[in-house]
Amino acid sequence: MSNQAAYRYASSEYSLYEYAINEYGRQEEILGTHKAKVDLAAIGHRIRKLRGQILQEELCSYLHVTQGHLSKIERGKIAPSLEMLILLSDRFHKSVDSILRGEGN
Repeated sequence: MSNQAAYRYASSEYSLYEYAINEYGRQEEILGTHKAKVDLAAIGHRIRKLRGQILQEELCSYLHVTQGHLSKIERGKIAPSLEMLILLSDRFHKSVDSILRGEGN
């Protein structure tokens, strides 16, 4: 901490938060609030590709979801649950990471 910054902080001209922003950068870097981008359409496409020739109804029975629910996931309208990702990983011998981010990541 520079002397000038320490003086300003000590004299309450600005808060500890403001000091951290000035010294270390953006709020996202300090608080770790940077959100990862999720491509639901890509995840759904990978799940559809894994399913291959298996009917949605057949896979739904294994996943304990309705056909409509699986359809929404495959079309990228909703995200798969963690439980579903684990079941898919077990069924198709793929990592959850590869289902979420693709083979190259």
